[in-house]
Amino acid sequence: MIHAASNIARERASSPGLLLAVLGQRAMRELRAVHIEVGLTPRQFQLLGLLHDRGALSQRELGETMGIDPSILVTMLNPLEDEGIVRRERDRNDRRRHTVTLTAAGTRKLERAAAAQRAAEDALLAGLDSTEREHLRELLLQLRDDEAGDC
Repeated sequence: MIHAASNIARERASSPGLLLAVLGQRAMRELRAVHIEVGLTPRQFQLLGLLHDRGALSQRELGETMGIDPSILVTMLNPLEDEGIVRRERDRNDRRRHTVTLTAAGTRKLERAAAAQRAAEDALLAGLDSTEREHLRELLLQLRDDEAGDC
């Protein structure tokens, strides 16, 4: 009986799904820590990245893109706006609509967070060379895209 249990334990220790979960938790902890050092949550980092890459977005577009309930989005935006990281303005044509814009201070904060994230990723992936890192990135993108297709 012990032999069968040790085979199961050995199999679980090298299971791709379990390894992905364990390493994903570690990566999340470490990335969260570097974002928090810069003064952002991972979701705020994502939000600032979207505004940087896509330009100003309505709160509705931002919430839908991030998959966040509008009330949660407001609680994310309030401190960023208070810090001068983002600016919210009413749309002149539709007073119910608010547009969210990344400020210059927000761009600087995002750049610091991105640099910290790159350093953390370098530490996480230190055991892989550049070719292996690129291959891992491609595999992870494939898994993400396959999962998105299932939704």
